[in-house]
Amino acid sequence: WFDSGVDERERNLLIQKAMSQLNGIYRDVVTLKVWGGLTFAEIAEALDIPANTAASRYRYALIELRKLTKEVFA
Repeated sequence: WFDSGVDERERNLLIQKAMSQLNGIYRDVVTLKVWGGLTFAEIAEALDIPANTAASRYRYALIELRKLTKEVFA
């Protein structure tokens, strides 16, 4: 009925591929935030970086992920 052109399996593979293309410093923050459910303060402590840096890296990672997946999710 509501075929978006990409099924869930394809979407997951696309996200995995995009995540693998991220710089490691961004990938770590996204992983801890999205899948780990950590706050930026907790991420900062885990990675030994300031909380503002964790938040900035997350923001930059989302921008990059949007670029990497633009064709499919646009």
